[in-house]
Amino acid sequence: MTLLPLFAVFIGGWELILITVCLAITAFWIWMIVDCAQYETDGTTKIVWLLVILLAGFIGAPLYFFVRKLPRKS
Repeated sequence: MTLLPLFAVFIGGWELILITVCLAITAFWIWMIVDCAQYETDGTTKIVWLLVILLAGFIGAPLYFFVRKLPRKS
């Protein structure tokens, strides 16, 4: 017996949307951690930004994205 039909009964549309949004936020957070670890050149700056991303949670990742990643691209 598979468990997929059981999940289909208990998970509705809103739950699937919530799960998708949570996975997208987590993927963005991990992407910013990896980007910071790879592309920040100064050791102190890298450590500070990694701490900001890790300790500030889901506010630190967008902060790093807008303050460091976007200006680096231009």
